[in-house]
Amino acid sequence: MVESLFSQLKARGEEFFTEVSNNLMANENFIELLKKGIAAKEEIDKRVAEALKTMNLATRKEVGRLEHRLAALESQIEEMKAAAAKARRPVAKKK
Repeated sequence: MVESLFSQLKARGEEFFTEVSNNLMANENFIELLKKGIAAKEEIDKRVAEALKTMNLATRKEVGRLEHRLAALESQIEEMKAAAAKARRPVAKKK
């Protein structure tokens, strides 16, 4: 019974959401406002990137590349440490 009630509420919510979404997407004023909002965000992103570059600060993309490179270098160092430790182990003498 609880599952059935939940399913009914969920279905009603989905119907309502679909109806509201369809009404918004059919509204030309909403579409224009959405386009302007997207264009404004793109302009803000562009200007922030320019400001970061002017201040000589790294972008997210650059920081991500650096993090990836650091992880690769750390892995190489660990491999080299393991190889060095293996090379230093005394060899067991055969009798």
